[in-house]
Amino acid sequence: MTNIRGVIGEIDLDQTLSSRERTNSSLPTILDGATKPWGMKVWRVELRKIKPPERLVRAMNLQMTAERERRAAVVKAEGEKSALILAAEGRREADFRDAEARERQAKAEATRAVGDAALRCFISERYVQAFQALGTNPASQLVVVPMEAAALAAGIAQALAFLKAEPPPPSPPPPVPSAKPPEGGAWSPG
Repeated sequence: MTNIRGVIGEIDLDQTLSSRERTNSSLPTILDGATKPWGMKVWRVELRKIKPPERLVRAMNLQMTAERERRAAVVKAEGEKSALILAAEGRREADFRDAEARERQAKAEATRAVGDAALRCFISERYVQAFQALGTNPASQLVVVPMEAAALAAGIAQALAFLKAEPPPPSPPPPVPSAKPPEGGAWSPG
């Protein structure tokens, strides 16, 4: 019995009941050494049931419960960590995509503004060139002016008239009563 206790004592508590094969393989060697002086040979030992004392069973149950709780806490903590990491990565990705969208929108607006101004400038330049060609042509006696060009010319003429108009001269300031006493020398109530 002491030999069996020694073999089982080498094994961790949670492995004692689950590793009977290991115990069965090491016991014949130990028992064979003890029975050799009597002329006996032990070929095989099989443990069918190991019944540890109640105190030991309670200790093993406490150990297994603590190990299960530890594993559950580790799994829970790893899950929370993964959730936080994924949420942070999601926020970072969303912020990155928002920034890209704002950048694309700003570029499109700038391009549109520059494009509209460039187009207006190009059209105005073509109008000026066309009118210049019409004005220098000695054969043309009639000039047809499109409606929007007429409005443009009217706007320019109005602006020039406004700039040429001189503002009226400022009116002279009203006379200020003199602070000198009358010639008689004394102030008279008035």
